[in-house]
Formats: sequence, structure tokens, C-alpha cells
Amino acid sequence: MNKPREIGGYYEFERYRGALPHEAALALNCGRGCLLYEIEAYGIKRILLPDYLCDSVAAACKGAGVSVGFYSVGVDFLPAWDFDVAEDQWLYLVDYFGQLSDASVDQAKKIAGERLIVDETQGFFQKPREGVDTLYTTRKYFGVSDGGFLYTDARVDRILEQDESHARMSYLLGRFERPASEFYSEASENNDFFATEPAKRMSLLTENILRSLDYPAIVESRERNYRVLETLVGERNSLDISMPPGPFAYPLLVADGPTARSALAKQGIYVPTLWPNVVESGRVGSAAYEFSRNIMPLPVDQRYQEDDMALIAQALRDEGVL
Repeated sequence: MNKPREIGGYYEFERYRGALPHEAALALNCGRGCLLYEIEAYGIKRILLPDYLCDSVAAACKGAGVSVGFYSVGVDFLPAWDFDVAEDQWLYLVDYFGQLSDASVDQAKKIAGERLIVDETQGFFQKPREGVDTLYTTRKYFGVSDGGFLYTDARVDRILEQDESHARMSYLLGRFERPASEFYSEASENNDFFATEPAKRMSLLTENILRSLDYPAIVESRERNYRVLETLVGERNSLDISMPPGPFAYPLLVADGPTARSALAKQGIYVPTLWPNVVESGRVGSAAYEFSRNIMPLPVDQRYQEDDMALIAQALRDEGVL
């Protein structure tokens, strides 16, 4: 709904005028909304997804009437390239931890043509490749409750409703002043909220917050923290990785991820599982199972300094993870 014209009264949230990092993209309500927009705009009926992925993506596709197939991800975070893409099928390619190269995108284009979607959920500061539909999400990088960006030339044949996020901000405001554990259930509820949400335009509140951020400083902080962790724990990391711009996290592959996560949580260091549904699938021996169970995406974001990275490394040593 449009906000009525009002003059005077109490102050609202301040208005910011800074540039968005993906100003040329469509600003939508979430990464899932970006995918639903693509499905509707192109009339997608069939899609190939990687086996190392949150089940919400497959659920979104199926909910939109799309037939879903899967391909295997290898130890290099890339498709095994042992499959064909049918003429009426789309390929969904994920940039895991910002490791996707231009050469790999070109290879995907050779087998999928223009029917390719690149998911940059873990590569917010990666630039989109020319002529490739690319989606980004903001909740994985910044203190907002929603938001996504989509680069595409396609357009849906309707006016999108605008999202409103003021009622979903309490867990963010709460964590600003109190421990995260007090608001964990609300944060989870916010994640679950998008399971049934259609594609919408980004909320005014989220866009306003995103216009207030110092993105060069954020990139600098993330890269500094990544380098510190690489120095402290890199020699024990069996993953062959390089630092992308403004990294999502530092992915550390360990022998027993569940035990390591539990041990760190006791010290107030929370490291998620990406993604639990892959472990629950029971495909022991696959790269997807190994990654989901045992990769520790250690936080390197702009909230933290070098001493925080040293604390993480010390906790890993104290708990016998390294």
C-alpha cells in the first residue's frame, strides 16, 4: 500500500541516499523471490539444481510447477559436467563461497545456452557476467530482514506488490542490544516466512538501510578477516580455495563438523550447517554430503576485527578441531 502524505508528527527512520551495490538490478524481496521472478518471466518448466543446496530452492521450484532434476557437485565446487541440459530445461549454477570462475560460467553456457541462472547467494560482491541471469541475496551479508537483487532482461507481465518489513525487524533490533540467543526463534521464523512468499519488490525499509551502508569498508573488513583466518588455520584446511571480493565466510573443512560446531557454540561462536537437508539425505560419500556435514563457514563479516578471528582460531585449537 502507498504511504499517505503526512506532515509533522514524530520522526520516522532516517532517509539515506547512498548508492546500492547492484543499482542496475531488479530490487526484490529475497533470493527465492528472484528465482520465482525468473520462473514466471521465462515460463520455466524444467530446471536442473545442484545436489549441494538448500531444499527451499527445490521447494520453490516445485511450488511454481517446475519439474526439478539434480546434478552432482564435485570436490572443486563445480558440476561434474556429466549431464546434458534439454532444450526446455534451465541450469542453476551456484557460486559456492565465491569460487566460481568466468571459465566455469562459460562452460555452463556451452551446455545450457542462455538457459542459465547463477546464484550469488555466497558472492554478493561478485560482478554479474554479461548476458547471464544472476541473483543475489542481502540477508546473508547485512543486518536486514529481507532483500534480493536480480540481473535479467526478462520482465513479468504484471506490477509486483511491494514488500513491507517493519514487522520483521524485532530480532535484528533485539540482537543489537541483547544476546543473539534471545532472538534466535524470531530469526528462524523470519527465514521460514519466505517459504511461501511470492516475488515482490524490495521493501522501502530494507532499501533504505542498504543505501546507508559503507560498502568499500565492508569489503575491506571481510577481506582482512579472511586473510587473518587463512594465516591462522589455512595450513589445516584441505579445501583449495582463493579469496573472492568481500567473502561470504572462510570455509574450513574439518573431520567432524557436527562435533566442531557444538564445541564452538559452547564458547559463543555460532557456525551454521550449509545445508542440513543435504546431510539428512544420507548420500554418504558424495562431495555434497561431505561439504554440508564438515565445512565450517567461519564468520569473517564486518562486525568483527582481527582479535575476533584470533579468538575463533584459538577456540578451534582448544577444542581439538585443528
